[in-house]
Amino acid sequence: MVPIKNIAYYISGHGYGHYARSIPVLRQLIAGFNVHIKSEIQESFFTKLLTGDFKYWSQSVDTGCWHSSSLEVDSEETFKCFQEFQNRLMIEAEKLWLKQNQIALVLSDVASMPVKAAHDVGIPSILIGNFTWHDIYSHLPGAEEHQHLLQMLEEEYRCADLHILPQCHLPPLQVEKSKEVGFLAQKGQDIRKGLEQHLDISFAGKTLVFIYLGLLGTNSVLWNNLSQHKDCLYLTRDPIEQSVPGLHILDDRFNFPDLIASVDVVCTKGGYSTLGSAFANHKPVITCERHDFYEFEAIRKYLLKTQTGVIIADEDFYHGNWQPAIKTALNLTVKDKVPLNGEIEILETVHQMLS
Repeated sequence: MVPIKNIAYYISGHGYGHYARSIPVLRQLIAGFNVHIKSEIQESFFTKLLTGDFKYWSQSVDTGCWHSSSLEVDSEETFKCFQEFQNRLMIEAEKLWLKQNQIALVLSDVASMPVKAAHDVGIPSILIGNFTWHDIYSHLPGAEEHQHLLQMLEEEYRCADLHILPQCHLPPLQVEKSKEVGFLAQKGQDIRKGLEQHLDISFAGKTLVFIYLGLLGTNSVLWNNLSQHKDCLYLTRDPIEQSVPGLHILDDRFNFPDLIASVDVVCTKGGYSTLGSAFANHKPVITCERHDFYEFEAIRKYLLKTQTGVIIADEDFYHGNWQPAIKTALNLTVKDKVPLNGEIEILETVHQMLS
């Protein structure tokens, strides 16, 4: 009997987007491998969405970006935290862990440290991400003062044996070692009738809009202006403290993919996982520019190319002047416009690398 191979899957703790898009991949891998998940995202987030056995290790695997708001990056603090994280002792500890646990393959979304450690001990690795932190840091204000850090980061990323590029990606560091796949996204169930009952209101004749701006984005928008849109109802799980007619705050009994599957339009800050889930559920999106986050360059081009979303001017977005964009989005079609099921392609790649 062939022993089941051990795989280590590292997930950035920067927000929940990396975690959310890792879930479909993990579901595929857990069925056939012994999977070790390493992340600072809480274990409970994985146990509630994954069935089957896996081992969880609480660990910070990168520093991501530090934000002054959900749409703006604090570049000085970002570089400071990244420099503190670049610790040679951490790499050495990771190499020892990989050998002790007989890891056959490393996957990382989208931390560089694990692929460097894997390379040093002769273990193959796959980087998964539509961007790298090298892409983001290189375009932050003050990047020219941190060239030694950026060079170190680039060298670590180049240690990956393969870079999986989900849809809507930036150009990879190494084109010859990359593979494009469909979106990595969670599909939801339409719970519209259940939401009507829960809120005790009728959705008849209304456009339902799901809002996701994250924990830091709720102070940026003049929420009261949404009450002027009488033909729209807004649903969110964001911690919005204001009471606004037509805006309904839901709790974690309702998961994001199900809410996205149940509305007509998704309004988001332009993060990958929310966009992917919207497209997987055939929903158009409206979003605003993210000037400090270089990933948005790829998102802008993708939305314009596929005509699956609308980009609102910053002033209109922050003032809650969303109605024209919502009307435009309702006339867009999403189904069959974008490749999906990238997790199936990743599973095939994993089998090929381990065969």
